[in-house]
Amino acid sequence: MKKLLALMLAVLMLVLCMAGCASKATTEQPAETETPAVEETPTPAEETTGTEEATGEKPTIKFYGKCVEYESGPMMTDALEEKLADKYNIESIQIDWGNQEAVIRTGIASNDPCDVYNYPATQMSNFAQMAVDLKPYLDADPEFKSWFTEAELAACTIDGRIVCLPWEVQFPVMIGNKTLLDEIGVEIPDAWTMDEFKAACQKIQDAGYFPVGNATDLNRGTWFWRNGMLSITADEGKSDAYANGEIAYDGDESKLAMEAMKSLFDNNYMYPGEGAVTAKSDEIKAAYYQGKVLMITETAAQAATTASGAEFESVIIPWPSVTETAAILGGNNAMFIPQNCSDVDAAVEVLKTFLCPEIQAIHAEQGYIPANIKADVTNPFVLDIMKQTAFFKIEPARTATVTDYLYNGLLGDLILNGGVDTAAANFAAAATKIHSTCPMIWWCST
Repeated sequence: MKKLLALMLAVLMLVLCMAGCASKATTEQPAETETPAVEETPTPAEETTGTEEATGEKPTIKFYGKCVEYESGPMMTDALEEKLADKYNIESIQIDWGNQEAVIRTGIASNDPCDVYNYPATQMSNFAQMAVDLKPYLDADPEFKSWFTEAELAACTIDGRIVCLPWEVQFPVMIGNKTLLDEIGVEIPDAWTMDEFKAACQKIQDAGYFPVGNATDLNRGTWFWRNGMLSITADEGKSDAYANGEIAYDGDESKLAMEAMKSLFDNNYMYPGEGAVTAKSDEIKAAYYQGKVLMITETAAQAATTASGAEFESVIIPWPSVTETAAILGGNNAMFIPQNCSDVDAAVEVLKTFLCPEIQAIHAEQGYIPANIKADVTNPFVLDIMKQTAFFKIEPARTATVTDYLYNGLLGDLILNGGVDTAAANFAAAATKIHSTCPMIWWCST
């Protein structure tokens, strides 16, 4: 009986204990249901802008346009990053010139491209359908549009869409030894025909110097033919037809341009005479510094640097035109924005900042040729180079076989292996070969 009473008492105590615990549980909130603290409203200085990420961090813009080969390249991207430091984290990426197309295609295909890509305007047909049309942005901002010449914008336009914008200008120029040219009495005009140019060459030759040096490496050997074609077709009102590939390589225009170039070799005007068809860039430059040759060809980007290496004053020589119409082939290193970039409007703002007069002036200060015509350029030599852009004309896209013949066959056939008829026939034969087309890159890489 005592054992039964003890057991009943123990059960009663257990029930009372459980009831007390349950009562406590209904009157206390668990930590996870406590009322959260009220967040403070950010001050205006703390508020994020419309272009900033939800995390409050600055958006990252990948800018594939750092050209370390130019002294101005890192300076320009540094200035870009500094100008937009409060708004964007700009990642400036070095251009891999040899693999540029592969880098771009891989980035776009992965759906994680750079926001801005460097690419030559002459090759933009490769990416035209993937690029943002910049025309609406330029039309909405006349000041922005005024930074570029009509010729520059035309070179960046495909099917009515402005698919890229130029940041530097590239084209062949001629520089001359002003000291000796003045001594001989050769006056340099603002423009001259091939006949006028050859008359000056004869005067230089009579004074005991070689008149012209044109390197045949680095794809420079046929600059005289190429500019000749542009001059002839422009004079005949056929610039558009030529640009569209409608002028035959064995036609009258091509043969006339060949004859003009060949005459410089036939008259022994080209340094060093017999070996002129194999003259290399370093050899030509050394002869210029030594006063052996008084006029040499050079890329616009390197002209100021080459001139600065001489102990005498150099002057820009206008390119001789085969007809009365001056014309030179021009190209641009340009930039485009892929349609699947992270933020099109932000990319446009970054691109516009990079192309602004202040940053473009940095390029000019180092002796290069800015694309922005509003850039503050004070170097008179660079200003004289920039004047030549008024004569820009566009070359046609060429097949790989035609490009190969232009670079590696034309000059040899024309000067050493049969002359104009042979060169014209072989040029036309190269054009009939079936091969994938690729736009022309005429300038050398630095």
